[in-house]
Amino acid sequence: MYIPEKKLITQVEKEFRSRIPFLSRWKIEYEKKVNGLKADMVITARYKEEIYYFCVEIKRVGYPQYVREAVYSLQELVKHNPAYYPVVVVPLISGQGIRICNERNTGYMDLTGNMKIAVGGIYVEKEGKPDYGREYSRPEQSIFSPKSSRISLCFLHEPQREFTRKDIMEKSGLSKGMVSRIVKLMTKTGYILEKANKLKLSNFNDLLSAWAESIINRRDIRRSYYVWAQSPRQLMRTVAESFSVAGIRYAFTQEAGASLVAPFSTFDIITAYIDSLNKFPAAELSATETSKGFNLVLIEPYDEVVLTSARSVLGMQVVDNLQLYADLKKNVLRGDKQAEHIRDIIGKELE
Repeated sequence: MYIPEKKLITQVEKEFRSRIPFLSRWKIEYEKKVNGLKADMVITARYKEEIYYFCVEIKRVGYPQYVREAVYSLQELVKHNPAYYPVVVVPLISGQGIRICNERNTGYMDLTGNMKIAVGGIYVEKEGKPDYGREYSRPEQSIFSPKSSRISLCFLHEPQREFTRKDIMEKSGLSKGMVSRIVKLMTKTGYILEKANKLKLSNFNDLLSAWAESIINRRDIRRSYYVWAQSPRQLMRTVAESFSVAGIRYAFTQEAGASLVAPFSTFDIITAYIDSLNKFPAAELSATETSKGFNLVLIEPYDEVVLTSARSVLGMQVVDNLQLYADLKKNVLRGDKQAEHIRDIIGKELE
C-alpha cells in the first residue's frame, strides 16, 4: 500500500483530469497555503458557469489511520474556507477508509479506480478494480494471511489488553520470528501501538474492518449439496449429529450460524465450516453434490482457528461472533443486515 511520493503526486493531476472530464479551465497548485493552512494540492476548475475549489491531502499509504489524519487536516482547512471541497488521495483506500471519508463528507480517490466527489452539481462515485491494487497491498496481505490473522484476532478478542510478544506467541501458537515480523508490520501500519515493550490496539474499528475485508476477499474451498429435510433447522441438527458421531469438527456460519445467536428472518441455505471436505459423510446423509438448488454449503476453513474458536449454542457448533460478522458481510445479497446486528452484539460484549 506504499508508493513513492513523487510518483503519486505526478499521477494525481492526471487522475483528476481523466476521471472528471467535464471540468474545464483547470488550475492546479502544489503545497498551497489557504489562509495560513497548507494543502498538498489546491485545484480550481469550472463546470458550466460554476467554479469549484478542491483542497487535496495526499498520503503515500492508505491505512485507515492515515486517511483519518488526512480527513481531520482537511476538515480544519475547510472549516475556515467553506468554499473548498476536501479530497483525500491515497494509492489504495480500504472499506474502512471509505467509511471515514463518508462520515466526514470528504471526497476520496485512489489509484485503483475508487473515487467519490460530491459537491454542488458534481457527483462522481466509482468503484475500483481490486486487481489493480495488488502492488499497493503487500503489507496488508502479510498481516492478514491465514496464519498471521491470528495476531489480529488476539487484539480483536481483547481490545483493552496490553500484550507482550510472548503473550501473542502463547495465544496464537505462532513462532517468535513470525510474531515479531507481523507485529512490526502492524505497528508500522498503525493498527497497534508499542510502548515500553507492551503492544496495544490502536483502533478497534480499523482493525476489524481490515481483518473482515481480508475474509471477504479470500477465496473459499467449498462444495454445495442438496440434502432432503423438512426444514433448515432440522437439516442443521441432522448435519450436527452426523458430524459429532463421526468425530468431524465443524461450525455453522452465515445465516444458519446467525440464527443460533440472534433471531433473524427465515433462511434456506445451511453453511458450515468442516475440517476436511473429504470427511463429509455424503452417502450417510443421502447428499447430492450440485451447483444449483443446493441447501447445504460446506467450506474448508482458511485456518484451524475458525474451528478451535467455535462455541456450542443449543447443542450445535457455531463460529465466534467476529468470524460470523465477516462471513455475513461476505454474503452481500442476504447477510449485510444480519452482519450489522452481530456487529452491535460485538460492541456490547466489549463495553
